[in-house]
Amino acid sequence: MLEAIRRLFEGESYCISDLATVGHPVVHASEKLVELTGYSFEEFRGRSLGFLMRNDTDQDGGRMHDAATAEEPFTSVVRIYRADGSLLWTEQRHYPVHGDDGAAAHVLTLFRDVTSEVHAGGAQAMQLELSGSLEGDGRFFSYALLLHDDGRNEVVWASDAWHQLTGYAVEHLRSQGLRRFIHAEDRAQLDERLQGLREQERRSDQYRLVTYGGKVMWVEDFASRRWRSDEAGITAVYGMVKDITNARRETANLWRLAHIDPLTGLPNAHLLEDRVQQAQLHARRNGTGIALAILDLDNFRFVNQTFSQRHGDRLIMEVSRRLRRTLRRTDTLARLGGDSFALLLGDLPTQRAVLPALEKVLAAVREPYADGSLVLQLAASVGVDVLHDGTRAASHMLERATAALVRAKETNRGGFRFYDDEVDLAMRSRIATERELKRAIAEDQLVLHYQPRVQLDDGSINSVEALVRWVHPVRGLLKPADFVPLVEESQLGPRLFEWVVERACRQAKRWQSQRTPRRVAVNVSPSALAHCNLAGVVQSVLSRYDLHPGLLELEISERTAHDTLATGSPKLEEVRAMGVQVALDDFGVAHSSLTQLRSLPLDGLKIDRSFVAKIDSRTTNQDVDLLRAIIALGKSLRLRVTAEGIETKEQNTLLRSLHCDDGQGFLFSQPVPAEYVIATA
Repeated sequence: MLEAIRRLFEGESYCISDLATVGHPVVHASEKLVELTGYSFEEFRGRSLGFLMRNDTDQDGGRMHDAATAEEPFTSVVRIYRADGSLLWTEQRHYPVHGDDGAAAHVLTLFRDVTSEVHAGGAQAMQLELSGSLEGDGRFFSYALLLHDDGRNEVVWASDAWHQLTGYAVEHLRSQGLRRFIHAEDRAQLDERLQGLREQERRSDQYRLVTYGGKVMWVEDFASRRWRSDEAGITAVYGMVKDITNARRETANLWRLAHIDPLTGLPNAHLLEDRVQQAQLHARRNGTGIALAILDLDNFRFVNQTFSQRHGDRLIMEVSRRLRRTLRRTDTLARLGGDSFALLLGDLPTQRAVLPALEKVLAAVREPYADGSLVLQLAASVGVDVLHDGTRAASHMLERATAALVRAKETNRGGFRFYDDEVDLAMRSRIATERELKRAIAEDQLVLHYQPRVQLDDGSINSVEALVRWVHPVRGLLKPADFVPLVEESQLGPRLFEWVVERACRQAKRWQSQRTPRRVAVNVSPSALAHCNLAGVVQSVLSRYDLHPGLLELEISERTAHDTLATGSPKLEEVRAMGVQVALDDFGVAHSSLTQLRSLPLDGLKIDRSFVAKIDSRTTNQDVDLLRAIIALGKSLRLRVTAEGIETKEQNTLLRSLHCDDGQGFLFSQPVPAEYVIATA
């Protein structure tokens, strides 16, 4: 019987399954089926036909057990996966094959590739659903797209109209992907669209395609999510792309009237609401926050009433230019009417991150304004609503920001006010402290204390670390932990670094003149590494004091972000080329790889104090072995190794036995003013 089936269906894609064996394994597969799926004869034999579905179980399978009782053949349409992982839709016709006893003993399954038919049918169904809302120039093509959870997207089918519309063959679209044919300025929008289709049932977007002849055409892309397999990690999307080039030209003015302020060219309140919703979606995906600020010019009515509306319009246009100049490209500036503007700030890592933007905005408005003989000193009040978790209707955010604006005009005219009282109080405290800190740098309220670094084999002092202290006029002597985090948040890191380097080198020159030279180590904060011209600052200070470069050392923390270290490495290399030493501080608390250590231009390695603190009467062999390994690693890279936080003789003795080069800690000296350093030798 089976041999007869082979002869009868020669040249067809088919297989024969054994119903008498558990799992209904395949006992024979045709050459055409092997060719269709890419699996070998051996890979078919002994396996249930369901293996072709892999882990995509969100569909009806072949149902072999139904064939045992079926009196007539039955058909199922199933998506399967070729050996190379590509998806294939198949029509499977199952025929029961009866044995001598009349019972179904085998099942003959014929396969037909219906991928194009399935996708064409899905696209047609989607067109019918959307037919009432589609407008355009009458030319369109349909497509099927698979979105993989690993980020890949795959065009698996497109109608022939793609060629008529763009001049490219359908195979070009399938092999190269849609992104290749989209205008370069719109590709980021496509990436966002594909991400959104993993979360939304339906979506429409407009973008530009570049045809084979180089012509740019506007299209509207309507997409609908048709099925999803969580097991396979695949989302199937059917879409229709319609040429709207002419329609877009005709409707551009209407859209502009509805969404753009005619005087300034800025988005109006209608468009702002849509931007707020999009910003919330983006913030939720990235775990960041957004802020909506309403800015209102103070005493603007005076200009219109005293002079003319033309003067008022020119003033509004100038303010819009100033505001646009202060914001990032990713932020939104809108005009709500009259002298009111809305600022939508996105991607805020913390609530405090909104403050620098607000201060820039207010400073830009306060710049003197001149219009012929009219000279004005402008000011503005701002109300702010901050959202860092969850969602809030755009209209609700506008209401809260407007309410905060009213309070700002009542209690803090010319400044800003947050809707939430606790947030407002925290922001004001932070601003006050930041202003005090700026004044402290300018008025020399900061001082440097120096903590000696001791050579462990003989106890001599070979260098010191400069540690900044703030002599606060009210709070007294503040340690770095009390204000350095604020330095980073307020972007004062480069300014503080310049101050510390200048004072440290001046002191190093004094020690050199006293014939007791000490190398001085200065900490480089992440913001200083990222934004400061290290080589320029260091070269200027060394020249000013005629100081040997070997008497200065820069310390960077391992806690510094990997990207900042990578981009700052050339700066450190430039400084090191002058003869200045460079060391990696806090080693062991982050995750520096050996590759990163070797790529950074380093002379020294400082073991974080947390490792040294574990050395006591209960120290384990594992703790000692870890210290030994760190010291050996540093020496293998030809770095001078320093242990921080040495407070006991026991710690000192162990580190000496492990051949650690230098030590630093309270056992030798606390950070002290410069005049006491020599006395501690």
